[in-house]
Amino acid sequence: MSKTLDEIALGDHACVVMDSDEQHWEVAAGFVRGGFARDEKVFYYDGARSAAPLLRRLREDNVDVAKHMRTGQLTMVPPEVTDQLWKMSLDEMTALVGRTIAESFDEGYSRIRITDEPVGAVHRPSGLALADYDRAVHDALQGHPVTLLCQYERIHWSIPELDELCEMHPIDVITPAIYDDGLLRITRQAPFSTRVAGEIDFSNRHLVRSVIDKELDRALRTADQTNEIQVHLESLRFADVTTIVQFVQAAEGFPQSHKLVLYGVKPGLRRVLDRCGAGFAEQLTLREASTA
Repeated sequence: MSKTLDEIALGDHACVVMDSDEQHWEVAAGFVRGGFARDEKVFYYDGARSAAPLLRRLREDNVDVAKHMRTGQLTMVPPEVTDQLWKMSLDEMTALVGRTIAESFDEGYSRIRITDEPVGAVHRPSGLALADYDRAVHDALQGHPVTLLCQYERIHWSIPELDELCEMHPIDVITPAIYDDGLLRITRQAPFSTRVAGEIDFSNRHLVRSVIDKELDRALRTADQTNEIQVHLESLRFADVTTIVQFVQAAEGFPQSHKLVLYGVKPGLRRVLDRCGAGFAEQLTLREASTA
């Protein structure tokens, strides 16, 4: 069964195979954010030294990360601890799961959300496959109000290993993108609203303008019209000047009935936009990042 992150329900044991860093942060932050929204205790087992970019993505989504860490709702398990998990016996792993659940209940949480990056399992003891650990954890979670997402980066595993791991998970998480080349990831947030994450340069800048033009064309053709084409730039790490000029030029081509709205424009990008004439493009609007 396939689900999106928003469709994951309490008790689900899901997996996701990721092909790019931006997809990784999107999935990780979305899963963690979903736990906060449902008042769940969230454990993030960091196996790829990814805490900093994950927390950055959460902040870009307007999540008060400091509050959730201060209250203990979010527990970030560091890589050196996460890596030790895969050196445990299956019985030790099962016992750890039991303690984690019991301690969370003692803290007053009735539901728990766990996600991991089992990169360290590459160096697991001989004779034990990652699938063995996954089955042990799955069995230990049965009957408990725990949601588990296993994150697998494709570069770390062979095709047969990934096939076996995905086959044993009841749910695979789908994260559709309009475009993802490993450097730039463009996703649809909602009708006529896209998110641009990563870096834009000469190799992919044409995609951004193409998406804007297509969204405008759809808006003009649909019966249920909107007057805004929204582009979220909270997670845009870099854009060259030519790309920034294209944002202004795209807006200048909009009819009076529609506006190009850029959300979450960072100060450096805003300064370049101003120098490129954004203030004179009547159909271009800059807004603060939307609230998560």
